This record gives sequence, structure tokens and C-alpha cells, in this order.
Amino acid sequence: MLTKEELLSYIENEKHAIFQRGEDFFQCAELGFSEVETAKKITALLEEWGVSYQKEVAVTGIIATLGTGDGYHIAFAADIDALPKKGGSGNIHSCGHSIQTTMALSVLKALLDSGIMEYTDCKVSFFFTPAEEYIDFSYRDGLIAEGKIEFRSGKQNMIALGCFDGADCVLSAHANGDVGTKFDVGSTLAGFMAKKAVFVGRAAHSGVAPHLGRNTLHGAMLAMNAISFLKDQFDPERGLRLNPVLTQGGGSVNVIPDETVLETYVRANDNETLFEACRRVDACLEHCARALELQCFITDTAGYLPLKQSKKLNQTVKKNMLLFCKAEEIVENPVSGASGDVGDLGVLIPTIQFGFSGIKGRFHDDSFEISDYENCYVTSGKVMLGTIYDLLMEKSYRVYPEEFEQRKKEYLCRLRKKD
Repeated sequence: MLTKEELLSYIENEKHAIFQRGEDFFQCAELGFSEVETAKKITALLEEWGVSYQKEVAVTGIIATLGTGDGYHIAFAADIDALPKKGGSGNIHSCGHSIQTTMALSVLKALLDSGIMEYTDCKVSFFFTPAEEYIDFSYRDGLIAEGKIEFRSGKQNMIALGCFDGADCVLSAHANGDVGTKFDVGSTLAGFMAKKAVFVGRAAHSGVAPHLGRNTLHGAMLAMNAISFLKDQFDPERGLRLNPVLTQGGGSVNVIPDETVLETYVRANDNETLFEACRRVDACLEHCARALELQCFITDTAGYLPLKQSKKLNQTVKKNMLLFCKAEEIVENPVSGASGDVGDLGVLIPTIQFGFSGIKGRFHDDSFEISDYENCYVTSGKVMLGTIYDLLMEKSYRVYPEEFEQRKKEYLCRLRKKD
């Protein structure tokens, strides 16, 4: 039987090809549900390697599976979308999703070339998921109106389509910004709900008879103050983030505004806090409107759920990290205010997403660069491959979903706003 060291050598021996693939995907930056060229590059490699796949899953997603056993089913989730450039036209992989794509392909090829799947009772499925970045709403809402997708996120659509049914665990990795470390393990991601509040009042001449109007801008400003005070009523460890903005504030300066739009994300580190905060933000909006005899219409759009990682799976991940670095080079359990749709998977299936360093510049900014190719592409790939090896070879490392069907039903009801 192949040893772990022998399996990891398949990545080491492919190092220069991996670097080239990584650069190729980094230069091919496309927005969510538009990753057409990226998908073509992925499927071209899968065809070259003789791997069957499903394409056009949730528009541009791809799924490829190695192995046929029913003993354990590992899902590897890799994002494929990018972000628009801040400084001009075009897009950039300023969140590092091209690295995830490259890692998934590197791990897939190592498993394939080694032939290890023939000696296990397991399957490993690679999910190349579109549209993780929560942006470009008009385009995505157009796709929803056309019936091409149901939700704004790639993983949310794949969950609804049943793509992850039968998976026993989900493995993922994401670039981080920590300087002086190699990896992080057990991080949290915040969940969020997008809220839009439309205040409706009554217009009037602001000079002649302002008292006849009902000023919606006043209602929105009052609500923003109430929301700012609300933040102090939550323990900082719960990670509540509220930063509302006015996206429509009124019209002419001589008319009392009769419609004002306030929008915000409600972010939190756990579901209990997220749902409680949403309820209390609604109360701020509704009662401030009522105090000034305004109407307030609130629309919620489901964002992402907080990521709660599997501790047992992360023990295996950390064990593999320690093959390549010292314990002090691993950050454990960092708290992040960022969000990702991997959190939605974590509600349903035991999930991990470890972090790896090797980036300079800022995330979601044109300054983003890959600075340590070895750690991003090779060492991190080995950590992931080593984790998969342990799950394939040792049943005691395996973790299984609990009450998947019921949790999925409740999850989809929440997304679809059904009781």
C-alpha cells in the first residue's frame, strides 16, 4: 500500500506544472456565474487526465469524482470566481480563489496518478463552485428571474440541487493574510443577512408647509442612531457588525422626501446572534418609522451562515500541518469578520477550511499578490492531500453528518423564507 510520503511526492514532482497552472488560473479572473473560461480550463485538464465530470452545475460549476466505494465520501470544495478590479476595467483574483482551484486539481491528479483510490472503499468528489463572492446582484437576480439559479451563491444552489447529498465531510482551504505564520486552523467566519428598509412618508413643500409632510430621511436617520446604540448590547465575542448606509436619501432640496432607502448587512459569529440581531434591527427600523408616522417595508435577502468547523477534522489537518512547520507557525481558532458560503455547508456536513499564508497586499484589492508560491501551491496542497490520505486509510479519523435530511430541509426553508 502507498505510504503518505509516497503520495505527497506526486505533488512535489509536479511542482513546476502546478506553478504554471496557478498562474494560468490567476490570470483568468471572472465574476460569479460567468466563469466560462475558467470552467473550460478545468474541464480541458480533466479530459486530458481521463476524468469524467459534470459541467454547467449551477451555471458554471463542475463536479468530478474519483473512486466508487460507499465507505466514506469526501467533498473538496474550491471556489472559482474573482472580483472586479478597483482601479479600472477587468477582474482580479484578489481573494485567492485561483489558488483553491489549482490546489483541487493538484490533489485530484495526485490521487489519480497514484492509483490509491483503487485500494479504498471511499470516494473523493471535487466541487469547483461558482459565485462565492456576494456581489453583482443585478446580474444574479436576472439569472434567478430566468430560472437559471435559485440563490445568489454557488454553494447555496449546489446544496439545493442535491450536489452535496451523500457527502460525509467537506474539506476546503483559503488564503489568509497572517504575516509570519504558515497556516491557521479552526477559524470562524461570520454569517450575514442583507437587509433593505424602504421608509415611505408624505411629500410636502419644505419651505411653505413642511409640517404637512412626513420626512422619511428623518425616520432613516433615527433608525441609524438606534442601530448604532444596539451594537453595544451584544458581547464583542459574538462578532456583531452593523454598518447601515443610505442608498436613497431624497430628491429635491425644496421637497420633504417621501421615500428613503436604508441598507445594511447584519453580521455575526453564530446563528443565534445573527437571528437575534436581525430581529432587533427590524424592531429599530419599524419603531423609528412608527414614531414619525412613517411606513417601513423591510426586505431580507439570505446571505451566508457562520462557519463552524469540525474540531475532529481539524485535528487531522493540524497533524498534517506539523509535518511542514513548527507549532508556533500555526494560528489556532482565529476569529474573522469575513463571510463565505462554506458556512452554509458547515451547518449540514462536518466541514473545515484551513488558512494558508503566502500573500502580500490587501484582500479584495488590486494590490493582492501571491508572494510565496511554495506555501500557497505546494505545501498547502500537501497538507490537504495528507488529510485526505488519513481519512481514506484510517476510519477513526472520519466524521459523519448528523440529521442531514432534516437540517437541509430547515436550511432550505430558511433560504426560501418558508415556515
